[in-house]
Amino acid sequence: MKIPSKVKVGGRDYQIFYPHKFTDSAHPHYGLHDAGGQTIKISQIDEFGAKRNPQSIIHTFIHEVLHAVDNVYNGGRLTVWEHGEETIDQLAEGIMQFVRDNDLDLTQ
Repeated sequence: MKIPSKVKVGGRDYQIFYPHKFTDSAHPHYGLHDAGGQTIKISQIDEFGAKRNPQSIIHTFIHEVLHAVDNVYNGGRLTVWEHGEETIDQLAEGIMQFVRDNDLDLTQ
């Protein structure tokens, strides 16, 4: 799967910044969804400066897109729920597994 430069979620256009280097946090970030700015940022490197595994990057992309879907269609309720981050992470892993197990080419 290739990371696109933009995606549509509902009636909103999201700009994708990949690769993005996070420099503004004490905590390592691999991805970030910004609802107000309608952007998704994804890092190509880990907190140690090493290049991330392609599957990890795709997982992060799906994870951040799920945040966007939650925001647009669900008012962000899943994101702010106590276990929302874990749920989004689990859904991202499941979707990624489904895509890989079925050899789906999502580049068309």
